Amino acid sequence: MSRDMWLRFGIAGLAVFVAVALSQPNVAHAVRQKILKIAAKEQDTLDPHASTLGQTQQAVRLVYRGLTKFATQDGKVRTSSVEPDLAESWTISDDGTVWTFILRKGVQFHKGFGEMTAEDVKFSFERQLQRQKGMRFAKNLEVIQDIKALDPYTVQIRLKRYDPVFPLRMAGYQQGYIISKKAAEQFGHDAFGWNPIGTGPFYFHQHLPREKIIFKAFEDYHSGRPQIDEIHWFDVAEDATKLIGLEKGTFDIIIPNVVTAAIETQVNDMGAVFDKRGPGGQWKFFLNYTQPPFDDIRVRKAFMHAIDRQAIKETLFPGGLGTLATTCLPPGYFGHKPMTVPAYNPELAIKLLAEAGYPNGLKIDNYLITKSYAYPKIMVSVQEQLKKVGVDIDLQLVEHSTYHQNIRSNLNPFVLYIGTRLTDGDVMLSLFFHSDEAPDPATGNQGTNFAHYSGIDDLLEQGRKTRDPAQRERLYHEAQQRIMDDAVCLPLVNVPNMNARHPQRVSTPFDPEYGEYTLNAFYNFPELLKLINED
Repeated sequence: MSRDMWLRFGIAGLAVFVAVALSQPNVAHAVRQKILKIAAKEQDTLDPHASTLGQTQQAVRLVYRGLTKFATQDGKVRTSSVEPDLAESWTISDDGTVWTFILRKGVQFHKGFGEMTAEDVKFSFERQLQRQKGMRFAKNLEVIQDIKALDPYTVQIRLKRYDPVFPLRMAGYQQGYIISKKAAEQFGHDAFGWNPIGTGPFYFHQHLPREKIIFKAFEDYHSGRPQIDEIHWFDVAEDATKLIGLEKGTFDIIIPNVVTAAIETQVNDMGAVFDKRGPGGQWKFFLNYTQPPFDDIRVRKAFMHAIDRQAIKETLFPGGLGTLATTCLPPGYFGHKPMTVPAYNPELAIKLLAEAGYPNGLKIDNYLITKSYAYPKIMVSVQEQLKKVGVDIDLQLVEHSTYHQNIRSNLNPFVLYIGTRLTDGDVMLSLFFHSDEAPDPATGNQGTNFAHYSGIDDLLEQGRKTRDPAQRERLYHEAQQRIMDDAVCLPLVNVPNMNARHPQRVSTPFDPEYGEYTLNAFYNFPELLKLINED
């Protein structure tokens, strides 16, 4: 169906919808509602600790808060420092191992689940430390020795050792979100994901599978009621449909699967803008050096020399949509240092493969890749590049959830992945390169060390013991160098996280200009978003 036909269909459908709506007795009230409409992908759960999927982490920010939040300065958010949120203050022992948080009094959970107390904080972290089913971010909390609720408004957290990253771990992000203990126990672990109870600016109202999720403004939000009454999060698979909806007013904000130059042009032409937040994500390949054929470093190096990273960047992420990655720890993360990445050299790749015993190349069957985001486009490009050096990859497209299951079952000999974590070298390097995080279906380990690498464990342990930031930086620099020397990871492209917003319909209180440490209001201060001319 052509774009014009889609537009005619959409306008006709909208006319029918309006005619029906105006015949309803409550239409006047409905029109007055300030409803923010977002088009993205449907979440797999709204349990903030149980999913690494981007669409889930984007939405749970509406529902939950943490003890701390990323600090603001000059209208921008600094992910390297924090300020109070659910905790109004805290003290630290001289050796940096005992943190005592004083909670904000009167903070209410959604739907009548009562006041947040120290027991809720304790429960939120311990459920992850106990690695209850599906807990994805436990690694970020393993420094905790024990947690005590000294009284309803005082939480004492004792660490196994000094941890320079600990304030960031307490921020409202991934492992740092505080949930209602009463709700989690009442609904049970599996059901809590669609009965989420937090203290955030919006509460979960309704889930219409494969259509939308409705969030409503929380009247008792501790920082003040949001200016928007409802957020409707639509499940829209195709970027073309999102763009038409953004232009016609069906959607106010869209989150494209892949931001291409063509999409950027369409967004600009309709008068919309891209809100960019950093440091963003990094596309990279992990090579499993414990299994053939990548247990031979010559094959790993051949793979890297066969990939034209610049061509991928210019084709899929031209201009400001991405930058060529120079190390596996992206810019904006503490400890980042550019490295020398293997240059595109197909002749050398062929030579290395022959030396490794593959003079006629090799074949990789049943390589599963997700249909979502930029994964298939990157892999098709890589498939063509590898074919030129004799590596034949049989690609099989699967659903995104299936892909995640597959890579955590070690079925792909190399893994394409993009991820964003707390902006410290310890967190990113630990989750992707510490031996404890190697996925193992036999033990249920759902980690993201897809290379099954162990070569920097000692450096990470040293970094966790030192209180000297300069020394920590040097350790992370060495860690990145080892990763490159051992050829277990090929960084491709750094990309900011982006959503398109129609500024004539919704505004953000912060300067949308992209900065290295900037996070936009939609992600961190949704309660401050404001609809324009909503009547």
